[in-house]
Amino acid sequence: MRMRWPLAIAAWLAAAALATAVSIGAVGLLSRGLFGPSDAPLTEADVAAEPVPTPSTSPVSRPPTPPAPSPDTRAALSTDGGTIVASCANGQAFLESWIPRSGFEADHVQRGPAPATSLRFKARSGGGQVRAQVTCPDGAPVLTLAGDD
Repeated sequence: MRMRWPLAIAAWLAAAALATAVSIGAVGLLSRGLFGPSDAPLTEADVAAEPVPTPSTSPVSRPPTPPAPSPDTRAALSTDGGTIVASCANGQAFLESWIPRSGFEADHVQRGPAPATSLRFKARSGGGQVRAQVTCPDGAPVLTLAGDD
């Protein structure tokens, strides 16, 4: 029985040495780059040898952005379901943001820019809804409530 303790200690030391060696090897591999030399920093000569990309001449497709409104064409419009911040530019309405009141959520948002934009504030607990439409007849946002339930 006395012979088992020295063997157990020797086995534990061997396992600890093996784990240490594997850890040192892993750190060494990581220091050279995870996927080999391609992770290594480029030298000045490497940079000089790289071809310079030329910009593409094809047009870039971007989503339409609303025209920047002047401060006097922006308004906060309040309803029973929440508040809408809307703006007008070139006869087009744009819903900049909206904040539902407590117990409501916004859905069916038609943000614009468009001649008429709209959204619905819907009660979460099945209460009712407020349908709001914003237009710009005279260059300023005008709120019309399309239906209160």
